Amino acid sequence: MNGVTRITSEQDIMMITFTAQAAASLSDVLTAFAEKGIVVDMICQNAPRAATFDFSFTLSANYFDTAMQTIGAYRAGAGSAPLISSGYSKINLFGEEMVSSCGVAALALRTLREAEIEISLITTSDLDISLLVRAENEDRALDVLRAAFAV
Repeated sequence: MNGVTRITSEQDIMMITFTAQAAASLSDVLTAFAEKGIVVDMICQNAPRAATFDFSFTLSANYFDTAMQTIGAYRAGAGSAPLISSGYSKINLFGEEMVSSCGVAALALRTLREAEIEISLITTSDLDISLLVRAENEDRALDVLRAAFAV
């Protein structure tokens, strides 16, 4: 058993990355987005560098206008502008047995590397692995991952 029972995807995803932020920034940004009713996904924070860190999160491109307004209001007088990119798909590998299965992430990452599909962001939990890939690679990523995991 490989731990994966379902592989799905979501299209039209955008990613926002804030660089060199103070410790309180992530909660402040997420609060500002929540107050505007924007659902965020795939939250990823890197290890701190001195007193700052970078963080990224994804959201549906349907929120683009509201997200831009929220960033503008949040940034008033703050640091550098975030990096905003679109044209992604989120691939989700799910399985209740992932919690006790070894090598699931290794197989997924190796499979995509061998297919020359770049991963822009990864998040995990006990039951799933989410991988952000360019939209033009979605179909190929689904094909190779489904073959690798026999799903």
